[in-house]
Amino acid sequence: MSSITSLKQLWVPIKSSKLFSHPNTSFWFSLSLSVNLYFGLVSIGHGFSQDYIVQDDVRQHVVWLQRFVDPQLFPNDLIADYFQTLAPVGYKFFYWSMAKLGIESILLAKILPLVLGFIATVYLFFFSLKIFPIPSGAFLISLLFNQVIWNNDDLISATPRSFVYPLFAAFLYYLVQRSLIPILISVALQGLFYPQLLLVEVAILTVRLFRWQRGLPQLSQDRQDYFFWLSGLGVAFVVLLPFILDRSEFSTVVTLAQMKAMPEFGFRGRNQYFGVNPIWFIFMGSSGIKLPLFPSIVWFAFALPFWHKSQLSLAKFVTEDAKILWQIVIASLGMFFLAHLLLPKLHLPSRYTHHSIRFVMPIAAGIVLLVLLESGWRWLSKKRLTKAKFTRKESFLLGLVALFATIVIIVPAIPSGVLFLFQTWIVGDAPAVYEFLSKQPKNILVASIAQEADNIPAFSQRSLLASREFALAYHPAYYNRIQQRTIDTIRAQYSSDLSVTKSIIQKYSIDFLLIERNSFQPDYLLKQEWLTRSSFRDSVFATINRLEKGEIPALEKLSDRCSVVSTEKFILLEAACITKVEEN
Repeated sequence: MSSITSLKQLWVPIKSSKLFSHPNTSFWFSLSLSVNLYFGLVSIGHGFSQDYIVQDDVRQHVVWLQRFVDPQLFPNDLIADYFQTLAPVGYKFFYWSMAKLGIESILLAKILPLVLGFIATVYLFFFSLKIFPIPSGAFLISLLFNQVIWNNDDLISATPRSFVYPLFAAFLYYLVQRSLIPILISVALQGLFYPQLLLVEVAILTVRLFRWQRGLPQLSQDRQDYFFWLSGLGVAFVVLLPFILDRSEFSTVVTLAQMKAMPEFGFRGRNQYFGVNPIWFIFMGSSGIKLPLFPSIVWFAFALPFWHKSQLSLAKFVTEDAKILWQIVIASLGMFFLAHLLLPKLHLPSRYTHHSIRFVMPIAAGIVLLVLLESGWRWLSKKRLTKAKFTRKESFLLGLVALFATIVIIVPAIPSGVLFLFQTWIVGDAPAVYEFLSKQPKNILVASIAQEADNIPAFSQRSLLASREFALAYHPAYYNRIQQRTIDTIRAQYSSDLSVTKSIIQKYSIDFLLIERNSFQPDYLLKQEWLTRSSFRDSVFATINRLEKGEIPALEKLSDRCSVVSTEKFILLEAACITKVEEN
């Protein structure tokens, strides 16, 4: 009986007056923080496990911030200028501040997710208590939430979208607390780090102006709702005004007509948006909702609407504040459809559902699971009190439940399994090349169409002419130049006329060319979809056609003569050597 009594304490609700001071709350709160600590330390350990390892999106959004530490890095670099210009003000200021303290951006990016995850977990735990005042339930929600955000490439990237989680969690907590000033601060910070979520927050404040009564929406009679909405709208306007008035070089975005005409936005293009199947639309892609596919247990969230009014004992403890989950969903979907309608003025529609849904589903699933656990406990208690024996079927089902619970907790936490896979870490494949380039002057320029070239700015901190990772077609002023640079790189590498290669080297002041040993085979270019499904694909296929006819590129003949680094897979050619070769 003592074990049954102790188990019962797991789902005893706490009175609102003692919600944050009860011993149960302290215990489950500490356990929640330990979950984030585990995921954070394991991820940090992996980030330092090799010399040349980096999270995928760090290559786009963090590497260029090394300029704050060393202003001589990436001089006159189009790619660096582009990503640094587009980075939100708050994000840049944060990394600039850390750089002034002597902390390098790439190093900070490996440690920062643990801190951001900690803040998000704190706010989410106490927010959960406001809508479901059972500490073990808040822990279960925190567990699922951490599984979702760590088995993902958002938080771990230390990019602007990493800041969404602590800032949005803070916004939700202060909203149910009805604390105006903290709400406005969180709204402002969200706009400074990730403006799309600021629009979702304003949309949530807008949805809260309505109440659902007798099957119809009616305007709220609470004057505070209108004051919060107007205040939030005012802060949002002030924060977004610089974006609205921006007339910088890269401020003009591609139009919808241009997107439809460009293969880059088509099926399997570099910036795929159109032509996706329904499954892709639901779970992935920039045009879709992007529901979390893993951990799959969060899909229990869809049972909450049906159980909220049920007779299950714990369901009745879900508070009135839980309606905020519906408000988040309505606001997010509203902005999602508006982004589709105004495409591409509000950027990608998935930005408005991807993050907010990763709050709603773990919260709703955590409530459902605790209700299920408590119902199962009551059934077991009844069995024990009546001393009834388990049937074979009941024993089998209990075993399945135990196995399921074990899998749910352990599998998402296995470091070498799905965790690092979903975090999208990139391990460099050409250490000799990185090491050589890092010892060269800081103003050198490397040209290549090899996928490994994507890693050169991160691992060597040297400039790149163009590559797949940085070929984003959203801003014509940028992409038109990247497109021409890529065409010229292909011409330099595959032309049989050495004078063409020399002229391109001189045009861009290229210092080194990185080529793969198998790059002179026709199928090499065919396998690179960012080239074959691009606006310049005619040039790519013309090059493939010449190779298939047996034309020998001039660089292929110089691969030994002008090589400065040679590995089993790559050859790094010195441009100065190429320009000195006399033409026949």
